[in-house]
Amino acid sequence: MRKLSFILLGAVLAGCNSSSSSEWREVKTNSYESRFERAKAICNGRAAQTQVIAGRLWIAGAIAANSSFNACMAEQGFAPK
Repeated sequence: MRKLSFILLGAVLAGCNSSSSSEWREVKTNSYESRFERAKAICNGRAAQTQVIAGRLWIAGAIAANSSFNACMAEQGFAPK
């Protein structure tokens, strides 16, 4: 069951990242935007991992993933408006 969850998560992530190189642009390394995008990428990964761990409890997993994302963003120095 756990392997199936990882395979499904990988398939979902692969489907979400199917953009061509022409849709990407360079972001300056030390800009606010680059720090924000890097933080989002890190925190989305942690949230996805949290949801996979909570797996069987769909609603609880979604709540835990949201809390994990918010906590991670706070660690990275970003807070919701």
